[in-house]
Amino acid sequence: MNPKTNSFQKLINDIKGLKRLWPFLRENKRYLIIAACLIPLISAAQSTMPLLIKWTIDNGIVAKNESNIWLGAGLGLGLIVFEYFTRAGQTMYTALAVHRMIRNMRSYLVRHIMRLSASFHDRNLSGALVTRATSDFDNLSESLNQGVLNSIVDAAVLLGALIGLFILNWQLALCALLIMPVVIVVVTQASRLLKRTMLSARSKIAALNGFTQECLYGSTTIKLLAAEKHAQKKFDGLVIAYRNAQMKSVVIDASLFAVLDGISSITIGIILWFAVSQIYGQDSGLSVGVMVAFVQYIQTLFEPLKQLGNKIAMLQGAFTSLDRIFKIIDTNDFVEGDELPKEIEGSIQAKNVSFRYDLESSKPILDAVSFELKAGESLALVGRTGSGKSTIIKLLSKLYGDFDGSIHLDGQDLRDLDGHELRKKIAMVPQDIVLFDGSILFNITLGHPNISREDAINASKLVGLHPIIEQLENDYDYKISEEGVNLSQGQRQLIVFARALAKDPKLIILDEATSSVDPASERLIQSAIDRILHDRTVIVIAHRLSTIRSCDQIILLRQGKIQEKGNHESLMESGGQYFQLYQALEG
Repeated sequence: MNPKTNSFQKLINDIKGLKRLWPFLRENKRYLIIAACLIPLISAAQSTMPLLIKWTIDNGIVAKNESNIWLGAGLGLGLIVFEYFTRAGQTMYTALAVHRMIRNMRSYLVRHIMRLSASFHDRNLSGALVTRATSDFDNLSESLNQGVLNSIVDAAVLLGALIGLFILNWQLALCALLIMPVVIVVVTQASRLLKRTMLSARSKIAALNGFTQECLYGSTTIKLLAAEKHAQKKFDGLVIAYRNAQMKSVVIDASLFAVLDGISSITIGIILWFAVSQIYGQDSGLSVGVMVAFVQYIQTLFEPLKQLGNKIAMLQGAFTSLDRIFKIIDTNDFVEGDELPKEIEGSIQAKNVSFRYDLESSKPILDAVSFELKAGESLALVGRTGSGKSTIIKLLSKLYGDFDGSIHLDGQDLRDLDGHELRKKIAMVPQDIVLFDGSILFNITLGHPNISREDAINASKLVGLHPIIEQLENDYDYKISEEGVNLSQGQRQLIVFARALAKDPKLIILDEATSSVDPASERLIQSAIDRILHDRTVIVIAHRLSTIRSCDQIILLRQGKIQEKGNHESLMESGGQYFQLYQALEG
């Protein structure tokens, strides 16, 4: 494609991106209207000042009229105060509108990400999504405030300065404009260089932040491997790369300032030479006041131009951030379904269920899996890593939706059910422990309005956690540190287990819920599982086969296919793969 066509298409896309901001700005349009109304006042105030100075010089100082000098000084002071308050008001109302728009967009994006399927999260790094929800919005906010909207003010000031130049002397104004093509070339080239260096700096800081997060998260592992020097060396390299990218931006920006300062001085020199030649000619109408005002207008003209290169680069950065944000917003990778689930009893019928994480992959993760589970029964899924155990429970939880075959829950087609409403009625204890910053009570209830403190305490008693919590300072109000580092592994797992039971669900899914706990905690959890089996449907993924002997059904999976099915006794009697696995693991 022709580079010019490419650039034009990009411009069209950038304009479309800005237009898409309007729905998020609409509710705050009153702030934008007020800010827009103040822009002409700022331009008028700044453009009037040189004319006022001209009048004061010619009719006060040169004419030796003291009253005019005091009048000019008073009007000038009033004009300065007026410009200060109008500019402050414009900045404040613009910032309010942008801040609220960013808040609305950020909330919308996070809600959207939370609704997207597990497949989307499998394809995208969590660090990249965090950057979209944080750094990209910070960049967008800064670019809109200091770049786009300030440029509108600068444009109004430039227009006012040009009008002032032509009011003073149109010949001198035309002379000043002759230098503008040079300014445009300089600013354009500097903007391109700044854009590249700023984008490079952003990529370098992203890499630096990512590695810093890895080092902090894996600090213990780094120490155990005695790899501090290697980590420090890599960190220093990333810091130097970021510093170099930043320095390039600083050098280009400073060079642009210097060049435009030089052009401004040359322009003023040319104007003064031209003016002097006119003054010494026949009656030119030029005065000292006119010359001072003209120089001020030239300086006013060049001041926004010095910032223009940086603002153009910022604007390009904003378009990049906007493109990345809307790319996620435009992603429609949802697990469809809007039918409300009935009161869950827990009966499940799966027929010929096949599933691929990657639709282009020829190898299915699940291959024609069928089973039936009655309400109140327990099912154990066993098999080696990668056999499809976790995939089954993710499908049942409706984290994934694009599968072949059929799954019915209490007679309702799983595809038709609203995933969010379904997950409110079932409970899952995942293998990976996730605790949030807050109290133990919050980590059990997660702020759910239908789970009371009493419900949390009862769930804790059921899993044997209550006596442990009572020994902590402030018991259920005990504050959990980041990732629960002030609790043992077993205590963290028990909290997650209590979180699931606090909902009093009829269907509970346990994904290797005891894999991370010590034998004592495992016995507590196993005892709790045994107590709740009689009136709930339970699906268990277990790596310790001794914990599932009492399950009504056991399914052995291998490479996504069911190899054996039955209860513990029948599978042991058959002497098949389950028997061999049990003997290998339990002895």
